[in-house]
Amino acid sequence: MNNKIVPFLPELLRHLFKKPATVKYPFEKEAVPEGFRGNVVCDAAKCIGCMICVNDCPAEAIDIIRVSETEKKFKMILHNDRCIHCAQCVDSCPTKAYHMDAEYETAAFSRHDLKIEYK
Repeated sequence: MNNKIVPFLPELLRHLFKKPATVKYPFEKEAVPEGFRGNVVCDAAKCIGCMICVNDCPAEAIDIIRVSETEKKFKMILHNDRCIHCAQCVDSCPTKAYHMDAEYETAAFSRHDLKIEYK
């Protein structure tokens, strides 16, 4: 029995006085790294409804529906359950209406709860 423990003693002693490598997650949150791509957020005031983001999205996670053609009003639906966080919509938007936030806790009980509507 003692022969099985002996190879592990140096490793055990080396880590005995080190601080833990993990964090107490729900209570202590780590800062997100630089360049992290969280959820897509749209600034509806900047959006002109050109639909370039709809055409460029590989996951088909963005829908733009024209509400009024004369007043140029539209409704945009962002499906976070489909989004693959590739940031293609952010790169292709000519008015820079999109940006990625640092949110990583996006769990929901229903996929309909992940849908965001911008007007």
